[in-house]
Amino acid sequence: MKIITSSELDKKQEILCLGLFEDSKENYHSFDSKLAEELQEATKKKIFSKKFGEQYSTKLFNWPFRNIIIFGLGKKEQFNLEKLRQILGKAVSCTKAAGCTSFSTNLVELAHFLGKEEHLGRAAAEGLLLANYDFTKYLSAEKKEKKKPIDNVSLQWTATAASFAPGLKTGRVIAECTNFVRDLVNEPASLVNSVYLEKVAKTIAGSSTKIKLKVLNKAELQQEKMGALLGVNAGSANAPKLLILEYKNASGKPIALVGKGITFDSGGYNLKPTKYIEDMKTDMAGGAAVLGAIKAAEELGLKKNILGVIPICENMVSSTSQLPGDIVTAYNGKTIEIGNTDAEGRLILADALAYTEAKYNPEIIIDLATLTGACVVALGYYAAGMICKDEQLSAALQAAGMASGDRVWPLPFFDEYQDWMEGTISDLNNISVKGKGYEAGSITAAVFLNKFVEKTTWAHLDIAGSSYWAVEGAYYQKGATGSGVRVLSYYLLEN
Repeated sequence: MKIITSSELDKKQEILCLGLFEDSKENYHSFDSKLAEELQEATKKKIFSKKFGEQYSTKLFNWPFRNIIIFGLGKKEQFNLEKLRQILGKAVSCTKAAGCTSFSTNLVELAHFLGKEEHLGRAAAEGLLLANYDFTKYLSAEKKEKKKPIDNVSLQWTATAASFAPGLKTGRVIAECTNFVRDLVNEPASLVNSVYLEKVAKTIAGSSTKIKLKVLNKAELQQEKMGALLGVNAGSANAPKLLILEYKNASGKPIALVGKGITFDSGGYNLKPTKYIEDMKTDMAGGAAVLGAIKAAEELGLKKNILGVIPICENMVSSTSQLPGDIVTAYNGKTIEIGNTDAEGRLILADALAYTEAKYNPEIIIDLATLTGACVVALGYYAAGMICKDEQLSAALQAAGMASGDRVWPLPFFDEYQDWMEGTISDLNNISVKGKGYEAGSITAAVFLNKFVEKTTWAHLDIAGSSYWAVEGAYYQKGATGSGVRVLSYYLLEN
C-alpha cells in the first residue's frame, strides 16, 4: 500500500472517506452544499447519528469519487489513537467491499488535535496496513481477485509538522512486521516446524550485520540438560531447537524476549478435544512475535541490545511421547512431575528462561506465550494477560499496550499463589496442586515460570486470546493478529 499526503482531498482516488464527530457543527457545506443538505436530512431523520463506527454512503454526481462514505467518529473527547486505527481500518474494509483499490480521506486530519504528530503518523500507518492484510496464499486466483488489497491511500494533511512523515515510516515498519508474524501463524503446521522457523530466523539474521543467530540442536539441548523441552518433544519426528537471536546496537545488558514456539500442540496423551485442537498450529505465536519484534527493532535501527530466545518443538502423541506422571529435570536442575501433558508450553519456557538468565544475564526478561485457555476466558481477544511484579516494567508495558492498541492487562500475583505449583514427589508439578486444579490457571502458570527466573526483572505476557481472533475486528480479520509485535516495539521505542 502506498500512503501519500496531500494538503487537499485527492480527487484522483476512487472512494472518499470523511468523518464527523457527534458534537461537531461541521456539515461539509464548504465542500459541497448538496452533501451538507443530505447529511443534515440524514441526521434529522436519524438515519445517521454520527456515533463511532457508524457509516453513511452517498454519491454526488459533481464529484469524481465513485462513492462517498461518511464515518461517525463519536464524541470528540473520547476519540483517541486506537479509534483512529479502527476508523481507518473500516475505511479500508469499505473500500475493498466496494471493489475499489484506492481512497482519499480527511480522517487523520480530523484527529490532529490528539497531539504528537509522530504518534499520529504511527497510528495511521498501522490502522491502514493492518486492515489491508489478508492471508490469501492458498486461495484460487478467482478468490484472490475478490480480496484485492488497497493500492493507494491519500491522507489529507495540512500541518507542516516534520514528525508526521517519520511517524508514518515507523508505523509502516511495525505494521509490516506484525503482518509478517500473522503470515507465520496462519501457515499450516505441516509447513511451519522447527526447520522452517530456523530458516526464517536465518533470513532475518542474514539481512543485518547487527543480528547474530545461534541455534541449539537436539544434541546440544541434551548436552545443556534441557529435560523439560526435550520431554515435550519426545513424541515428535521433528527435532527440537532453541533459536537465539542477538541484536546488538548499544552497550550494556540486553533486554531478553523469550517466545513459546510449539509448532503444533496435540495436548500429548492429555489429548485436546475437537473445537480446541484445530487451531493449535497457532501455539508458536509467542515465538513468531519475538521474530517479528527483532525484525522491527533492526529495521527501526533501535539503539538497544535485544536478545530473542525461542524454544521450538511439537507436542505430539506416539509410542515415545511423554506420559502423565513422568518426571523431567529442567536446565536449572529443578525436577518437574508431569501432571498434564497439555501444560507443555510452560515446560519449554522453563528451560528457555533459565538458560537465558544464566547464559546472558539480561537486564529484563519478557516472555510471550499462548499459554492458557484460562486467559482467553478471563480477557477474551482484546488484551493479553500480564504478570509482572516490577511496578515500573508493568506500567511501561501497559502504557505501550494502550498506545499501540496491542493491549496488555495486569493480573494479580499475590503471595498466596506461590506454592500452588509445588510438587509432592518432585520439586514442581506442571499443573496446580491446589483446589480442583483449574482455579486461576493463567496466574498459576506464571507462578511456575517464575520458578525459572531467579534474579532478573521479568514480565510474562499470555497472548492466548490476543494472538488469534475468532471474531472480526476493526482492522483485524479472523485469524492471526501478530500480537506482541506492536506492544514490544512501542515499549522498546519509548523506554
